[in-house]
Amino acid sequence: MTSDTNINSDATSAPEYPGKMNRRKALKYIGTGAGVLAVGGTTGFYGYNRSLRISSADAAKLKNVRFVIAGGSIGGITVAARLLRAVPDANITIIEPKTIHHYQPGYTLVAAGVYKKEDVLYDQQSLFLPGMRWVRDYVSAFEPEKNRVKLGSGDFLAYDYLVVGMGVEVNPTSVEGYSEAIKTPHAATIYDLESGMKYREMAKSFSGGKAVFTFPAGYVKCGGAPQKITWLSEDLWRSNGHRDQMDIHFFTNHSSLFPAVPKVDAAVTPLIEARGIQNHYQTEMRAIDVSTRTVILEERMPDGTTREVRQKYDLLHPVPRFRTPKPLREGPLTAEGIGGQIQVDRETLQHRRFPNVFGVGDCAATGAPKTAATIRKQAPAVAENLISLALEREPTTLYDGTSGCPLLTRYGRCMMFEFDFQGNLVNEWLYQSTRETRLWWNFKVHGLKQLYRHVMMNGYV
Repeated sequence: MTSDTNINSDATSAPEYPGKMNRRKALKYIGTGAGVLAVGGTTGFYGYNRSLRISSADAAKLKNVRFVIAGGSIGGITVAARLLRAVPDANITIIEPKTIHHYQPGYTLVAAGVYKKEDVLYDQQSLFLPGMRWVRDYVSAFEPEKNRVKLGSGDFLAYDYLVVGMGVEVNPTSVEGYSEAIKTPHAATIYDLESGMKYREMAKSFSGGKAVFTFPAGYVKCGGAPQKITWLSEDLWRSNGHRDQMDIHFFTNHSSLFPAVPKVDAAVTPLIEARGIQNHYQTEMRAIDVSTRTVILEERMPDGTTREVRQKYDLLHPVPRFRTPKPLREGPLTAEGIGGQIQVDRETLQHRRFPNVFGVGDCAATGAPKTAATIRKQAPAVAENLISLALEREPTTLYDGTSGCPLLTRYGRCMMFEFDFQGNLVNEWLYQSTRETRLWWNFKVHGLKQLYRHVMMNGYV
C-alpha cells in the first residue's frame, strides 16, 4: 500500500499548464480547508464524531443485531464505518474477496499520466475499522427468504440486515470483438487499471491518425470518464504538437455530451466543439472488426429508424455496456427492466420486496449517477435507515438524488459540480459549476482521494 500523498501530479509526461500549483502548496490549501471544516480543530472534530452516535440505550438494543455487507468497496465500507460511528460495538461483517482495493476514481488520472499505478492501490485490510469482521470470500447466491447469503466456499452466512454494495462491471459480451480488440496494440480502456496504463503509453506514442472514443447505452460507471479521457488526450496531442495530424471522434448513445445536467451541457459543448473534436450523437458501438481496425456502430435517426456506421481507427478507446455481478443480476434481488441492479426505493435505498435488505452505490437502481460522489450522499441514508429499522422504527432518512462530477476538460482545468435527480445544479455558487478552473483540477488530483480514504471510509459523512 502507498501513502495517500504519493501522487505523481507533477509527472513529466503530462503537459505543463501555466501557473501550475505544486503538490505541496495544493495539499497545504486542502489541509487548511479540512481544518476549517473540523470546526476549530480537535475539539470541533471530537464533537462531530460524538454527534454521529445514537443514545447508549438504543445502541445497547443493537449490540447483537447482525449487519452483513456484501461488497467491501467504497459503498460497503462507508456504510459499515458510519454504522460503527453510531454504534461502536455493532456486529458488522463485510464480505469481500479482494485483498487489494482499487481507488477507481483515479483510473482516468493513471491513463492521463498524472497518477502512477501504486497511487490507486490500497491494502484492503488497512481500510477496515476495528470492529469490522472481514470474510475473505464472495457472495455466490442471495437467499433473502432465509435471511442468508451463500459464499463461494459453499458456506452460508446469516444476517438480520443486509447491505448490497457489489458495484458494476464492464460487459465485454455486449460488443462483438471487444475482447479481441482490447488485446491488440491499438485499443485500451480506462475501466481496467492495467489497460489504462496501456492506454497512457498508446496516447503518448500516438503521432497521427484516427482516434475513436465511445460511450455506451444503459447505466455507466462514472459517466464522465469516457469524455474526460477524450478531452485529456486531445489536450496531450495539442501540447506535444501532433494535434494537426489527429482526426478525433467521440461517439455517444446520448443526444448531447452531458444531457443529465443541461447547464453543464450548454457550457461544455461549445468548448469541446471549438477544439475540433467530432461528436456523434445517438450512436452506439455494436462490434469491432480487429482485422480492418473498424468500429461498427448503430445510429438512431430522427424518424426512429437506424443505420449502420463504420469508423476506421488507429487508436481506440471502446466502452461497452455495463452489468452487475452475476449473483445479483441472476438472483432474487433484482427485477425486470432494471438491468440486473438491486431493486430499491431510490430515496430510502430499502429493497422494495425484502425490507431488511438495502442497496448502495453503483449496483442500486436509483437512477443516480454511478460515482463515489453519489455514495457519499447515499451511505449516511442507508446507515441511518438500517438503525431505524433495527430499532423497529420507520426508515425516514432520504437520499435526495445529489451526486457530483469533477469533469476534467484539459490538463490543469476542471469543472466541478453537484446535481440532483432532476439535473438541477446544487451549490452552484460554491463550485462556479460551469467554469473550467485550476482550483478544482488540484482538488480532483490532491483532495478527492483524501476525502475518499479518510472521510468517507472512516464514516465521517
